[in-house]
This record gives sequence, C-alpha cells and structure tokens, in this order.
Amino acid sequence: MQFNGIKSNNRIQLECEHDNPIYRNIKGIVVEASEKSLILVTDFGELLEVFEDKVLSVTPITFPKVVSDSLMKIKQYYTEIYELEYKLKQLREQEEGFKEELYDSNFLAKFNVRGAKNRLDRSIDTSLLHFYQDPLTYRISFDSNPNEQIELLLQVSNQFEYHNLDLHDTDKIIRVHAPNVKELLEKSFPFASKPLELEQNVVHEGESLYSVRTSYRLTIDVTQENFLEMRNSLIKGLKRLRK
Repeated sequence: MQFNGIKSNNRIQLECEHDNPIYRNIKGIVVEASEKSLILVTDFGELLEVFEDKVLSVTPITFPKVVSDSLMKIKQYYTEIYELEYKLKQLREQEEGFKEELYDSNFLAKFNVRGAKNRLDRSIDTSLLHFYQDPLTYRISFDSNPNEQIELLLQVSNQFEYHNLDLHDTDKIIRVHAPNVKELLEKSFPFASKPLELEQNVVHEGESLYSVRTSYRLTIDVTQENFLEMRNSLIKGLKRLRK
C-alpha cells in the first residue's frame, strides 16, 4: 500500500498488522508522510511512526473540534521538540570538526615536518589509506625526510592464484603481474614529485595464492602556510585513486 495523497494535518484511521491489539486500529493527525511511513499523533497523545508494510487500510476521518484542537496543540509540541532535537543533532555533529580544527591550529603554531607526518596519519580517514580497487590493493603511508618534505609511500599489490608457481623465475612473474600505476599516480598527485619506483617483489601468501607488489615514493614540499591546502589535495588525490 502506498501513502500517496496523505499529507501533514490529515486526520486518518489506520488498520494495521500488530502483535499488540492497541496498535491494530490507530486514529490520529498526520505529522509527516513519506512513501514508506507515516508519523502521526494518535488520539491518545502518542507520537507514532507506522510503516507502510504493516498497514491494511487507510481511512479519512474527522474528530470533534475540541479533540481536533487539542491534537493540533500536541502536534505543534512534538514538531517543536523534533526541530530542537534536529538542531541539537546538527550541533553535535560539528563537535568533532571543531576539535580537529583546534588540533590543526595547535600543531600549526609549532609546525614541523615530523609533526606534519603524524598529523596526516591522524587526520586522513583510514579508508583512503588501505583499499581494494579491482584488481589492485593499495596501502598508503606517510613519512618525513631530512629535506623537510613529506614522503607519500604506496605499496600496490596484484593478487593472483597459481598452482605450482616457480618462485625462482621472479623476473618473469614480475614482468607479467607487477602493477604499474605511475601514470595514475602522476594524475592523482600533480602537486607531488614524479613517482619513484622503489622495488617490486613476489610474495607467497598461502597455498596457491600469490601477490606481486610494486612500491612507490612521492615527495611533497610542505610548510606551515600550505599544510592544510596540501592535506586537502592529498585527500582528493587518494579519492581519485579509490574511484
């Protein structure tokens, strides 16, 4: 059954499937209507959400004026509570952002590259640092170097299954299966240095499961002035990788 045509302030009676007989016949005034549920104030003053898949029938009704006026008052009361609770929820959702901004400010006041590395570890979502993008798995970490730069370190793995693989012929295995994402890294992180390929190796992960891993390093010039902008650019680049 669809709740098409039902609007706020409609007076209705619902016949419902319910284990409790009290909720099998519900009368009230509609507070909010959607395709899947109705929120209404019942004639006994309860704010109730009724889901479409439990409703057997919907019938328009009228209440005596004195009852209807009281229902409107309690509806306004519930509506005001809802609006205040929604506002409070929005404010509470901002709390973590304010704290993160304060952490950033405290760090920037005493900026150093090692601290920048640690701040990146703390403030970038882990889902952007370890993820699977078919057919490759990415693991990303950060480091600092004596040149006052942040190092972006990526290990990209291609996992495959092979029976009786000859691990002595690693050159051939790497040539066939090793990930090569240099071009993608250049597009994702145009503000960083050209990606440097560090190593490629073959890992036996168990039984007939193997992976070939390619490691890269990119460097990023970071200062007190550009740290926040650089971090935003990093996040955007990591999201491009994960698409």
